[in-house]
Amino acid sequence: MASADHFLRGGGKLMADAKRYRYPPRAIALEYFYSALGLAFTLVPLALVTPLPAVTGVLAGLALLFFIFGLRTAIRHNIFVAVSDSSVTLRGFWGTTILWGELREFKLSYFSTRRDRHGGWMQLRLRGKRRTIRLDSTLQGFDKLLSRAAREARRHDLDLGLETLQNLSALGVLDASHRMDSESGDGNAL
Repeated sequence: MASADHFLRGGGKLMADAKRYRYPPRAIALEYFYSALGLAFTLVPLALVTPLPAVTGVLAGLALLFFIFGLRTAIRHNIFVAVSDSSVTLRGFWGTTILWGELREFKLSYFSTRRDRHGGWMQLRLRGKRRTIRLDSTLQGFDKLLSRAAREARRHDLDLGLETLQNLSALGVLDASHRMDSESGDGNAL
């Protein structure tokens, strides 16, 4: 069986026109490193000494979190997103496809890591009839995917929230006419 990097199957036919995006290898490698480092700092003390029950519970809980983070990294390592003229597809251990014509929700959220709101990431949520795809801004080509999804949301006259409109404006995805619409309170501005 050929890997997902070699081709995409969509509806039984080859999707040659699809653009493919992945999470960057350097970011994935860093996440693996952080996961391994966290597991080492939590499991090694448990293996070498017998700490108090409370300390054992805290270290075991932290080890579980680092293990889950490692699993999440393995999933992201094997994921890619394909964007074609007809759909957006998330492929990896499982596949999820949302046809542009079935797009029901477009939401762009910002998560800050600092109090001054300068560090952080964006998360794009696309919901179709039955499926939802969530992607974060560390994805290579996120800006291209975001622009394409925003055009489709505009084409399908989706109701966007104020947060999404503000985030699109901050990224420069909205042009001046859309910014004026969003400032006047029109939820369908995109």
